[in-house]
Amino acid sequence: MSEPDVPPGRTPLARIGLIGGMSWQSSAVYYRRLNQLVAEVRGGHASAPVTIHSVDFADIEALQRAGDWAGQGRILAGAALALERGGVAAVALATNTLHLVAGDITAAISVPFVDLIDVVAEAVTGMPTVGLLGTAYTMGSDLYSDRLAAVGTDVLVPDVAERELVHRVIYDELVHGIVLEESRAAYRDVLAHLADRGARTVILGCTEIGLLIGPDDVDVAVLDTTELHCRTLTDVMINGRVPTSRIAAGVAP
Repeated sequence: MSEPDVPPGRTPLARIGLIGGMSWQSSAVYYRRLNQLVAEVRGGHASAPVTIHSVDFADIEALQRAGDWAGQGRILAGAALALERGGVAAVALATNTLHLVAGDITAAISVPFVDLIDVVAEAVTGMPTVGLLGTAYTMGSDLYSDRLAAVGTDVLVPDVAERELVHRVIYDELVHGIVLEESRAAYRDVLAHLADRGARTVILGCTEIGLLIGPDDVDVAVLDTTELHCRTLTDVMINGRVPTSRIAAGVAP
C-alpha cells in the first residue's frame, strides 16, 4: 500500500510493518538504519515509512524461559495482524530468535512477510561453512542449520560453555544497552575458535550483537543480519521488491 498524498513528482514509498521490542535496543537499531538507508538513496529529507508494533520483551522472555513458543507465536501473530490492519505493504520481524515462530506470523496475515533467515541464506549461498553467534535458543535450534543446508552451507556453533557466555552477554548486558570491553574480548575469543574450526565467515545472528562486535573488531569476516535485513526492507520500501518467504510459500526448511 502506498503512502497517501504524495507530492507531485515523487514516487511513493511502500510502508513496512516492523514487529519489535525484542529487545527495544534491537528495534532502535532497525529504525535508525532503515532511515539512514532510505535517506542515502532518496536524498533530501526522505525518511523511512515504518510502523513499529513493539511488544513487551518481559512477556516474551518469560515465555522463552518456560519453553512456551506457541505463546510467543500467538503474541507475534497478533502484532503482525495489527500491522496489516494498519495498512502496511509487508511485515518484518526485528529479531533472529523469534523467527522460530515465523510460521505463526505468516499464517495470520495476507501481506508478505520478509523473512530474515531467507535473506541470510541468499547472502551465504556458495559458502561451504559459516559460524553462528546468537541467543542460546537460536544456536541450539535448527533455525539456521536447516535453512542454510538448502543452499549448501554448513553452520558451526560454539561449544556449550561458549554458547552460554554468548547468551548471557546478550540477555544480561546488550538488551539493556550495556557494552563491556571484557565481553567484547570474550566474543573475539569465541569467533577465533569458530575460525579455527573452519568458519571463514560468522553470522551475527542477533541484532544486539552488532552493538558489541563489528567487522573491525575481529579477523574473521562477519555477516550482520540486521544490515542484510534492513537493506532488503529498504528495497521493499523504495522499489516494491518483496522476496518470497519460503515459510509463506509452504517450502519446508
